[in-house]
Amino acid sequence: MAWQFNLDYQRLNTLSLLFRGGLTGMSSGKRLTNKYGSSLEFADYRPYLPGDDIRRIDWSLYGRSQRIYTKLHRSEIDARINIFIDASKSMDFGDPHKGYKALELALAISYISLKALDRVGVYLGRKDLYRHLNPVYGGNAYSKVLKFLEESSFAGEGDLNTFIAKGKSLLKPKGVAVVLSDFLCPHGFKEGFNTLLSFEQDILVFHIASPEEIEPMLKGGVKLVDSETGKTKELDLDYWSFKKYKESFLKHQREIEDFCSRRNITYSFVNTKESLYQTLYSLRGRIK
Repeated sequence: MAWQFNLDYQRLNTLSLLFRGGLTGMSSGKRLTNKYGSSLEFADYRPYLPGDDIRRIDWSLYGRSQRIYTKLHRSEIDARINIFIDASKSMDFGDPHKGYKALELALAISYISLKALDRVGVYLGRKDLYRHLNPVYGGNAYSKVLKFLEESSFAGEGDLNTFIAKGKSLLKPKGVAVVLSDFLCPHGFKEGFNTLLSFEQDILVFHIASPEEIEPMLKGGVKLVDSETGKTKELDLDYWSFKKYKESFLKHQREIEDFCSRRNITYSFVNTKESLYQTLYSLRGRIK
């Protein structure tokens, strides 16, 4: 299907994505790294060496110390944003729709990043990496991301660990990895996150759930069907079964959140009924 998005670009123009630590890039951009270069942000001094640009000599420091020092600045380069979207069948659910929310968030983050002259790559996976958009940059990059996401679909079984492992060959060290998933993965998520950490990625996680999953409205005897495997299970839903479900749901959510917290990974739980901007503004310290 062709998805239709309606972003408030004027509002997105006021937002910036903040990164942690050093970054690597390929060309001049707006992000500050720990490499020395020619940006305006001061980083350190070192003794003057023959061949240094005399315009970088700090003459006021020379007046105090009678020694010549060169000012060093942090270089400005483009960052690499890698967006991983869980495109398994379980994401094709909910009102509002989980898959749509993931694509909408991916598009908004892409827009914010491209506006900052970053490079953006998008990767969709199920049990494997099945579609990807190589990192794009420049004037027509946003239209490429938009077209790619409009043509996305959700189907089949998911395996977040394998999906990310297949995508690691496309990563560069010290980039930013954004993961959007409902985390209904039978094989878990830790191996995939550790793969990203091994590539020194600054990770942002969006854990997406629909209102029906957070607060089910089903009652009585029902047959539940696993959307990915087709397996069925008949249940009699009463007070105690709902209580057990909610406890399991919260335990799963906290397991992901705790894992992220211990590894300095930014975690955000997303109820699909929230607006896009509620979700973005909730990323305190990462969005301004």
